[in-house]
Amino acid sequence: MDADGPEAREFVAALVRAGAPSAAGPAGLGVPEAAAEHVIAVARRLALRSAPPGRWRPGAAPGLLGVAAALVVDEHPSAAGWSGAERERLATWVTVLMEHRGEDGVEDLVRALNEE
Repeated sequence: MDADGPEAREFVAALVRAGAPSAAGPAGLGVPEAAAEHVIAVARRLALRSAPPGRWRPGAAPGLLGVAAALVVDEHPSAAGWSGAERERLATWVTVLMEHRGEDGVEDLVRALNEE
């Protein structure tokens, strides 16, 4: 199975749909704590830069929103203090970023959050 292929994405999406419980311990995303609005603004800026004109809404990859929520949003060290609406907005922007840049988009987000 190709790690960047559709089978791998579907496998991760299936894990997210299964609702596996979170493990105790530190968050998995190696970024500093931050307010949701700040993280959303950074993700939005990167997503808009990566998306072709008129394509800033997620939609091409079914299940990617759940993957973005589980593997990026929920793993942020400040996520527990964010509202559901904030988490959803961030997941939407991360989804756009992932659709157009894949794993590189997530790495860009982590790098940008660590540079500030």
